[in-house]
Amino acid sequence: MIVSRLLPLLRLVLVMLVTAGLLPAAPAMAQSLRGSSASLDRQNLQARRHDYSYLARDRDVARFVDAGLLVPVEGGAHYQLTGVAFRVARPEVRLFIERLSADYARTCGTPLVVTSLTRPKTRQPANASARSVHPTGMAVDLRVPAGAACRRWLESRLLALEGRGVLDVTLERSPLHYHVAVFADPYLAYVATTTSRPAKTPARTAVAAAGRPSPAPAHTVGRGDTLWRIAQTYDTTPAAIRRANRLVSSAIRPGQRLVIPTSSGD
Repeated sequence: MIVSRLLPLLRLVLVMLVTAGLLPAAPAMAQSLRGSSASLDRQNLQARRHDYSYLARDRDVARFVDAGLLVPVEGGAHYQLTGVAFRVARPEVRLFIERLSADYARTCGTPLVVTSLTRPKTRQPANASARSVHPTGMAVDLRVPAGAACRRWLESRLLALEGRGVLDVTLERSPLHYHVAVFADPYLAYVATTTSRPAKTPARTAVAAAGRPSPAPAHTVGRGDTLWRIAQTYDTTPAAIRRANRLVSSAIRPGQRLVIPTSSGD
């Protein structure tokens, strides 16, 4: 009885101490970044929707690299790799890293650090979940920044993207890092809405003005190509290319010939 009467008073005292700065408040981001079974469900659902394979061995990774399904992720001015055994990933993951790291470097003045990418099942750490999507190539691990301001910025950006449904992010602690699973089609659609299209070339404008219909161009997929990059080249959208070629996902392969629609239709 006495304890129950004292509980409200104890809560009030704790609130006053936190407000006065005498006790640290629990970080708000930590709860939002916690992993869960539902999070793994979302990641694996996206892997199935994109028809991704869960690679088992090193030779499977090499085979996917040769087929152009996994592309090199080598680092650059805005990001660096540390302890990454297989420096390859799905093209959309590389695009995500390039865009995120450019903003991070401008904000924090230091490169973003990638600590893991594609990992075949035989190279998974002992504490990895059996449902991990690292073997598909759709995931990237990022080092947690040492500075509080950069950590807040990075967590805010990742959670904002998660809120848009283009990725799933979890703060993992053994070792401490952000695990990010990139959802290819939703992410490419998001990028298309945030990227301004290049101006039409004079040649295209002249043809349109003359009213002469031109045949739909075609593009032969090269190594490292993604639908997003191809769409930017031809002033269209990934969704329009998928519709024109009746593609069920954004997965393409080198040597594949794609019809390029003359209008995005969006």
